[in-house]
Amino acid sequence: MLPASHPLLYACVFRDTHLVAELDHAHSHSQSTATSADPVASDAPSPAPDDDLPALAAALVAAAPPHHRHLTHTAAGRAHALLLSPPLALAAVSRAPHLPASQLLLFLRRLRCLPEARMRDEMPRLALRLPLPPGDDAREANEVAAAEAHAEEEAARRDADLAARTTPKRDRASHRGRAGPSWTWRRQLWMVILADLLLLTILFAAWLAVCRGFSCIGR
Repeated sequence: MLPASHPLLYACVFRDTHLVAELDHAHSHSQSTATSADPVASDAPSPAPDDDLPALAAALVAAAPPHHRHLTHTAAGRAHALLLSPPLALAAVSRAPHLPASQLLLFLRRLRCLPEARMRDEMPRLALRLPLPPGDDAREANEVAAAEAHAEEEAARRDADLAARTTPKRDRASHRGRAGPSWTWRRQLWMVILADLLLLTILFAAWLAVCRGFSCIGR
């Protein structure tokens, strides 16, 4: 759980409709406290109660437009970000402008690079790295590109693992046997045996021709 002063309000990860991980915010201070702590907060609209954030994030995921990789929106003093990487959907809500939608999307991309089993534990650590220091746009762009590349590699690896698990064991064993060195050795052995049988057949036929059948045995 994040401290009350952190601008990230809520984050979650869905696999299809199943909630994989979420990060709650310890928002116990009043709006007046936030205003006194940061002069910029006095210009921003008052945020809505935080108890609707899980439902709001679920609604963002459910209403995600098709054929989109990400979606950002800022309204009512909040920044919203949605990252789609089927079968995963990652959503986050923050206070704007303290944590803008671009940095919120970067947080989701970093989170997407993690294995699902570690997402819940790593969410606070990644959130505490935000916002990025001013003037760090170049590093942010490089990290975004690296995060996307890593996410694509992980997705390809999971697809390959899924395809391997769905392949029948008999087909996999047959494929491994044909491609392995044991199959090559057995094929060569059968070729030698067939060549020997062919040679013996020729010799036997020649012997029968010379002896004119089995007359040599009677002698």
